[in-house]
Amino acid sequence: MSNQYNPYEQNQSYELPSYKGGNNDDFVKFMNEIADINANLDNYEELVKIIEQKQTQLVNEVNPDQENSLKRQLDSLISESSSLQLSLKSKIKNAQQLAIGDSAKVGQAETSRQRFLQAIQDYRIIESNYREQQRVQAERQYRVVKPDASPEEVRDAIDDLGGQQVFSTALLNANRRGEAKTALQEVQSRHRELQRLEKTMAELTQLFHDMEEMVVEQDQHVQETENLVDTAQQDIEKAVGHTDKALTSAKKARRKKCICFWICVLIICILALILGLGFGVGNWGK
Repeated sequence: MSNQYNPYEQNQSYELPSYKGGNNDDFVKFMNEIADINANLDNYEELVKIIEQKQTQLVNEVNPDQENSLKRQLDSLISESSSLQLSLKSKIKNAQQLAIGDSAKVGQAETSRQRFLQAIQDYRIIESNYREQQRVQAERQYRVVKPDASPEEVRDAIDDLGGQQVFSTALLNANRRGEAKTALQEVQSRHRELQRLEKTMAELTQLFHDMEEMVVEQDQHVQETENLVDTAQQDIEKAVGHTDKALTSAKKARRKKCICFWICVLIICILALILGLGFGVGNWGK
């Protein structure tokens, strides 16, 4: 196992794209987070590959000690992948929230989300194939004890260990005791492995749906932001409208004042003229 690939020994770098406009320091910080997500995705994809390799070895392993060792390794790898899944889900969701309002950031976050979705889907396919391999092995072991068992009987025995009576009867037969005991242990082991697989596949399916829904949440955030912008724009337009009305009213008031002023001046001039003519005529008569 000394040549086994260690996903945490990778040292890949991700080139940051040029960014025009906005706060460049903020974008660089965001891209550093994206680079961290991509590094974790590399680790996750490599873990899934190793899990597939170990599962293939386990299906074909006949040595009990090696089989137990492989199972322990698988348990450790699966636990590690589950922890990494939760971390990636959280980091990608955080990146999406930070990207709201910035198309360049949104594109980077969406690329990471799509890559994670593909990795999850690949893992689901691997687990589904492994489940079928386990079922085939369990059916084979059951038919060792009861070759004429119907497909329904075999399925029930594997799914619910309902075939224990068949093994109990075979164990009473001295000629088949060892064979039946080995077959029973194999079926029980496959049954436990199938139960674990069902749990893992259910978790992967839920995770896949959660990651798909993230784009819906992102759209909702964008829509809320757009609504706020629209509301603010409407308020500005209303304020500008009120200002225009106030300016128009002020201009009209000033114009009216000017008209009133000149009317007063005209009246004063007319009165002055009348008085001047009156005094002039009086003086001329004398």
